[in-house]
Amino acid sequence: MRFSRNIIAFAATILAAEAQINGFNSGSTKTDGSVKVQSDFEAEFRAMQNLPNASCFNAVRLFTSIQGGTPNTPISAINAAINTNTKILLGLWASAGEAIVQNEIQAVLSAVDQYKSSFTDLVVGISVGSEDLYRDSSIAVQQGNTLPGVGPTVLVDYIGQVRKALANTALSSKGIGHVDTWTSWVNGTDSPVIGAVDWIGVDAYPYFENTLDNPVDNGKSLLSSALSKVNAVASGKPVWITETGWPTSGKTENKAVPSVANAKTYWDDVFCTVSGTMNIFWYILDDAGSSPSFGIVPSIGSAPYFDLTCPAGSSGANTCGSGNATSSSSASASATASSSVASATAPGTTAATETASVVQTPASGYVSGTAVPVNPSSSAATVAPYPVSSGAAGSAAPSGYAPSGTGAAGASGSAGSGSGSGAGASATSSGSAASATPSSYTGAADKVGAAAGAGFLALLGLAAAL
Repeated sequence: MRFSRNIIAFAATILAAEAQINGFNSGSTKTDGSVKVQSDFEAEFRAMQNLPNASCFNAVRLFTSIQGGTPNTPISAINAAINTNTKILLGLWASAGEAIVQNEIQAVLSAVDQYKSSFTDLVVGISVGSEDLYRDSSIAVQQGNTLPGVGPTVLVDYIGQVRKALANTALSSKGIGHVDTWTSWVNGTDSPVIGAVDWIGVDAYPYFENTLDNPVDNGKSLLSSALSKVNAVASGKPVWITETGWPTSGKTENKAVPSVANAKTYWDDVFCTVSGTMNIFWYILDDAGSSPSFGIVPSIGSAPYFDLTCPAGSSGANTCGSGNATSSSSASASATASSSVASATAPGTTAATETASVVQTPASGYVSGTAVPVNPSSSAATVAPYPVSSGAAGSAAPSGYAPSGTGAAGASGSAGSGSGSGAGASATSSGSAASATPSSYTGAADKVGAAAGAGFLALLGLAAAL
């Protein structure tokens, strides 16, 4: 036991010493629900690396390590990352049962054997699960989220299985963490998970915190408050922002209005303040067709909706520089960020008081949603994990991969936890929904709507049994 604790402490030290990471979430399916292949991932990663006026992005967060439509073949994003020199936050889907977790582990081990250091040198961390605790909570039930999650006891066991499986591989020194809504981390019941991980991933969306005073101008303080609360229970472990963003279109959530101008404001206030101070994975590069839509580009390879240049003097201006290209398609008001959102030690202020029902979780659906593995076809026994969204508050989750709602409804509430794009099972899956894994994973979508969640599952045709 002492040996295990020493390993965890060592891994945490390495994580803290590494340069801070700027990345995007990346689902396993495209916004139309079809499974991404290597060329899709390569185009996405190159587009990320060549964003105008934001040259600091070179990492992606994955929700599953399994290629869609296969039982345990390594996801093609790995080879794409090798070809583009993109860092990877590996994800293993954990809400589809023991067999799927074992398939996820096998996919990672196969990738280690196949690609060796070309792969392992790019891995910045390993996430066991995504918003599983939220989906297993009473809040998720109240929000109408019917997708499966797992409780802390099961999740800790899965984390232990992953740690043991990777112990004698080149990934043994990589920090193992878990990603969930900030409210899940601070509720006390899930504290055993904090003890089992090396780092803590936080999904937070002020846009979805519709029970609070949540105009975009308060976005930074709401996020800062959430980070401060998580930091207070983190036992000194690194806290990462694994999902956040502001939609350019969609429905208004209380005072949170989706628009290009507001997405730019949130970018300046949050990303440009946090970049360089802590690891952050933005939600998302492209989720065209989703509602709300968090994508910063209308399509892969297109110019961003707004100017990504960070305000002079901000941390982001130092880490991202002046960018690679010239201008972007649509510039809008930029707000100069003053205090650092990322200081998980300084609590932010909010105009309202969070309640126990507050749950930030757009991405809960996003992949942050609840994904479930699905049978690629009625005759095949193989399972292809994809994120799918669901959730009361609208967990439906956008098709490409939506963030885990952070808020609303119960702050995150509405946000629901559904994951991703609907095609979760990717056009190949069939059967009734059960524990299917999210397809592209749309956390934000997650929030998108409780009612939508059920419809989304029907659309996905998730398998009733694995």
